[in-house]
Amino acid sequence: MRAGLARGPRATALSDAPVAELLTRGTLILCAVAIGASAICVRLGFWQLGRHTARVESNSVLAERHEAPRLEWTSPRDVPADTAGLLGRRARLAGAWAPPGQEVILRSRSLDGRAGAEVFAPFLVGGSGGPVVMVVRGWLPAADGITPNLAASRADMGEEVARIDGTLVSSRDGRGGQPLWVESAGARHLAIAALDIALIRDEHPLEPSVHVLRENLAERGSALRPAREADIGAGPHLSYTVQWFAFAIIILTGTAVIVLKDRKRRPA
Repeated sequence: MRAGLARGPRATALSDAPVAELLTRGTLILCAVAIGASAICVRLGFWQLGRHTARVESNSVLAERHEAPRLEWTSPRDVPADTAGLLGRRARLAGAWAPPGQEVILRSRSLDGRAGAEVFAPFLVGGSGGPVVMVVRGWLPAADGITPNLAASRADMGEEVARIDGTLVSSRDGRGGQPLWVESAGARHLAIAALDIALIRDEHPLEPSVHVLRENLAERGSALRPAREADIGAGPHLSYTVQWFAFAIIILTGTAVIVLKDRKRRPA
């Protein structure tokens, strides 16, 4: 037999011994932990992959809705009771703005590195007594992030019959944070942390409907600047998926290297 093919006593013993006898107790524990940790990483990877798929599908639906014919809400009977199939749709509302002093402030919203806040104003579809739709009017500067000059947002709100164009967006119920009341333009205004219709309903004298319209300011002369739009990209979920799978591979590979080194160090 050639020397390169010969098997010594140690090689024979290692090949015939059970795996548990070849590994120390500490190494076995390490292997168990590594397998558990890598399984968790793989599970998180598939979770992020699922979120990526769901977001892509949601964005596709919103894009299709945005291309659909514009909704015309000119009377109370035009306003649906719920938002089913409406988020992302373009809409034109006819009616009147609620009296000054009813605006809601979305606090702590920066734009281009400047501190400020966004302004929501109640719009009465069909005029006085009609259903209230909260309108995201736009952004105003505010050094403290909570008390913008609301008078500057009212320049185009004095029309007896108003028409506004925009896109229907979702409320973030439960994320409005602690409601605060602040003085601005001679009145007390509700200031919240996120667009939370449920919270506005609890705190505001006018009970708004479930609908929220992000106003299109492109063709209106106003001191307001367009509010920051929600991110409609695919998001970071796909890169997170790759990272979790990579962590699983690194854990298993590193553990295998440690086990091999441990076997080589053990005496014959």
